[in-house]
Amino acid sequence: MTKLVWRVKLVTELEAGETTEIEVARIERDEQASLGDLGLRLSEAKRLTASIQAEIVPTQIAVAGERRRACVTCESVLASKGHYTATFRSLFGDVPIRVRRLLSCPCQDKAEGSSFAGFALEAATVAPELAYVTARYAALVPFGKVADLLSELLPISGARNAGTVRNRTMRVGEAVVRPHVATTAEPAAPVVVGLDGGYVRSRHRRDERHFEVIAGKVIVAEGNQSRFAFARNSPAIASDAFKKALAAAGVTAETPATVLCDGDAGLWRLQREALPNATLVLDWWHAAVRFEHALQAARGLSAADRHRADEAVRGLERAKWRLWHGRWPGCRRKLAALCRWARRASIRAWLASGAWSTTSATCWATLSGTRKRWSITPRGADMTNRFRPRSWRVRSTR
Repeated sequence: MTKLVWRVKLVTELEAGETTEIEVARIERDEQASLGDLGLRLSEAKRLTASIQAEIVPTQIAVAGERRRACVTCESVLASKGHYTATFRSLFGDVPIRVRRLLSCPCQDKAEGSSFAGFALEAATVAPELAYVTARYAALVPFGKVADLLSELLPISGARNAGTVRNRTMRVGEAVVRPHVATTAEPAAPVVVGLDGGYVRSRHRRDERHFEVIAGKVIVAEGNQSRFAFARNSPAIASDAFKKALAAAGVTAETPATVLCDGDAGLWRLQREALPNATLVLDWWHAAVRFEHALQAARGLSAADRHRADEAVRGLERAKWRLWHGRWPGCRRKLAALCRWARRASIRAWLASGAWSTTSATCWATLSGTRKRWSITPRGADMTNRFRPRSWRVRSTR
């Protein structure tokens, strides 16, 4: 059976008019192609891109090393000190490279070193695109899943381990955060600070691998934003990290600020330590969630207390409506009335249950000025001892 053959050749033109051809791939198909034989297969595409990368990268490094053979001051040819080997890791495979080292020119200052590399790798052999793709998807899914995805789609041989993905993501995060921490911003105008926290739980049942992440945003009056995040391992470490993040945004303890967060006590504590004069605002979503909890508790009353449940639900819905429409004084009055109503309703339910018959009440005598205890007797019982004072130290049941 006749086969269809395609040869993929890479044509290199380093000098004008001088070209070289290198065959980087050979693709064969039968004449009677099926649906799976149309176009490139995944394995063929990975081999093709890896072959092209293996030809381009060493040539680029060699040419860059030759271009730096001349001294920038006296234009004399620099002597070679040999080569050192490294591995360049990219999205399209790992490529072994040889980087030339050059001796420094005598006209240069010796304090800079006696030799230097012909191609500056900047102490890293990972391509920026590989670091970007790894960090982007590692922020969305677990590290192991990112390693599986990249090794499945791209000819990457060194990212099959979840630890490798994690280390590269951490380096990208440090490179992103470091410039913001190093710079000292000017004191900012009134700002708005948003705080929220979330728990990161390990898939294994180990308490020491669970931790909480605090994320926030600082918004100034002009609309500029600066974001920060840190792990809350302890109150002291979290407070120090929060103060550093605010200082990087130019926010001090005297800066007028409005803090938006949920009702977490730890976040409130961070705000009071770093911004004691700030205005703390509970966002509407968390306020509505607290109303929903109260409504569910009111709806969950028994059928015998249906009238009380309907009154509580109506009162909570009115208070929520007033808060939503900005009528917070009326909302506070309605909630205070509900609290008083709930106390009265609970006392009425306690009296109706008959549980008070085995208890005693404590009061203060207003005329004599001495402490006296009065016992509550069941309804219909002998009332001769109703108002007989007893010693304050008499042991009884509250």
